[in-house]
Amino acid sequence: MSDASPLDLNAEATGGPSLSYGQLVRRRFYRNRFGMAGLIGCLIIIILSVFAGFFAPYSAATKDREAIFSPPQAIRIFAPEGGLTRPYVMGFTEEMDQTTFEITFAPDPEKQVRIVFFGEGEEWRFLGLTFDTHLFVGENGQPVHLLGTDGLGRDVLSRMFHGSSITLLMAFMVMGAACLIGTIVGVTSGYVGGRTDIVIQRIIEFVKSFPDLPLYLALVAILPTRADPLFIFIMFAMILVLLQWANLARELRGKVIAIRSVEFVRAAVAVGASDQRIILRHIVPNMSSHIIVWGTYVLPEVILLESFLSFLGVGVQQPMVSWGVMLNQVRDFQSLAAAPWLLAPVGMIILAVLAFNALGDGLRDAMDPYAND
Repeated sequence: MSDASPLDLNAEATGGPSLSYGQLVRRRFYRNRFGMAGLIGCLIIIILSVFAGFFAPYSAATKDREAIFSPPQAIRIFAPEGGLTRPYVMGFTEEMDQTTFEITFAPDPEKQVRIVFFGEGEEWRFLGLTFDTHLFVGENGQPVHLLGTDGLGRDVLSRMFHGSSITLLMAFMVMGAACLIGTIVGVTSGYVGGRTDIVIQRIIEFVKSFPDLPLYLALVAILPTRADPLFIFIMFAMILVLLQWANLARELRGKVIAIRSVEFVRAAVAVGASDQRIILRHIVPNMSSHIIVWGTYVLPEVILLESFLSFLGVGVQQPMVSWGVMLNQVRDFQSLAAAPWLLAPVGMIILAVLAFNALGDGLRDAMDPYAND
């Protein structure tokens, strides 16, 4: 029976030089079209959230009093008289049905607004610096609402981009804190063993014994709704972390028990290596792939959870804006029937969840050392 490692067997099968683990992971991941598509989608969403002030023509709080519940404006490149022209959008003329008193919007060819790319608009800040350049704005400061406006005249597209910043910030905060706590607790439980392991596992079982959704609602409901929105945001993130770390801790505990009996760990113990060195140099690095993949699966879960709870009005609070806060405006059927374009954040939520799940699947397949190349 051969004692060759999977990397050596891979090199023999391909007839090429032996690849390091990192090189092998990268090559497998680049060949995974599903994973690469997820990576591209994640990068697009992250870039949109980081530079939301540039991509959004307005701030999240800017109101257009003359365009309340205004429908989306389509970008046009053909002039009414025919032929290509500079991109523009049409304004609307409001009409009221005398029988139902329902206000409708009809495109008005006489109200054309030219689109200026990389034009100057409202100021936005990034890393302490102030900018006023946007990807696109209306010519001469005229309003442009590609995804329409809400009941206060705020641009839906701009709020969706700015909301992605809050939603992703929440997701990455929860994922990072849960990974840190779960790794520390799981490694301690598996490596120390004995009574420490018994106590930690009973705590994990106690945390996991509660049904997730009712417990989330109960914990979030005790937050003071009149408190500072930033305080509520931080406390909301802490509540999500409180119930996310337990799964990772239990998974890592089993891996640590398996790794600590491997030859290289026994050799380190035999030569007198300290527990800290064994954990940081031998055990944790061998679990890094599992932690990374777990994090990519937790991100979409937190995005969905934040959006759902904020939709119910018990998560992120205004004036902070997230995808869930935007969806909170369409909780009743009347608002949904009057302005269905307010559901635009649902598309971003679906895209983010699919992208991060695809990225997690690609990383899982690429990091499996026994997978076929």
